[in-house]
Amino acid sequence: MFANYRSVFVLMLLLISSSFAIIVVSPPVGEIENGAVLDLGTIGPGQTVSILIDPTVKTGGLHSEGGRYDLATVGSLPPGWTTRESKLYADPLQVTVSADPLAKEGQYNFTVNIIDENNGEELGRQTIKARVRVTYDVMDFQVSPTKALIGPGQPARFAIDITNKASTGDVFEISTQGPRRWTFKKQIYVPAKSTKTLNYEIVGNEEETFQTTVKVTSLASNIIHDEKNITMEIRSNLIGDWKATNQGTLIFPIFESAIYGFAGLISNFF
Repeated sequence: MFANYRSVFVLMLLLISSSFAIIVVSPPVGEIENGAVLDLGTIGPGQTVSILIDPTVKTGGLHSEGGRYDLATVGSLPPGWTTRESKLYADPLQVTVSADPLAKEGQYNFTVNIIDENNGEELGRQTIKARVRVTYDVMDFQVSPTKALIGPGQPARFAIDITNKASTGDVFEISTQGPRRWTFKKQIYVPAKSTKTLNYEIVGNEEETFQTTVKVTSLASNIIHDEKNITMEIRSNLIGDWKATNQGTLIFPIFESAIYGFAGLISNFF
């Protein structure tokens, strides 16, 4: 009988000790109660989201003065998703969750467990319910200009703006399709909810019209991609030469710089 009462008493202590809040460092949520729901925002297929947790608590535990959690893990993941648990005794405790690269759009749920190793400090186990929304609409990109008229030997410069609308950073690959001499491929990291610009430059020496496709693809999943067409027209004529002054620096006597600057300005009206 006494053993049963003792078991009940220990269970009550564990329940009481696990009733305090923990602090989620990132995403910046702050205190969150055991069993509460943590909204991780929106990501794309294959993208990875991280959760950082302060391991220190100031209440509960062996002497009711708090303590320190030792490990964080993820459970109940959807099929095809992967996770990496935190390092033991890390500060903060960081777990990562990666969506299935072929995940369909919708809301997904999983749990995060914050563990006191062997319950050594009698902190019990905290469990957070996490949710994240998967959408294919997490990336935008623009190319400016879409058409460039230049003279032979002058550079055509295109600015490629990539906007990451997801709640997590991602690496995107920018590539072009067309003649080998103008093949271009580069990777760029874009933080969450931000835009980065990459410059693409082409130089042609003969009169021709060149068309290519600029393609942007997430390294997390091929589902996240887009492409746009650009045109470069090389023409040896007065207006083309004037427009070329807007594309780069010409070599000419310094006293003629004002004339070339004026020519570039006038060309914008054609």
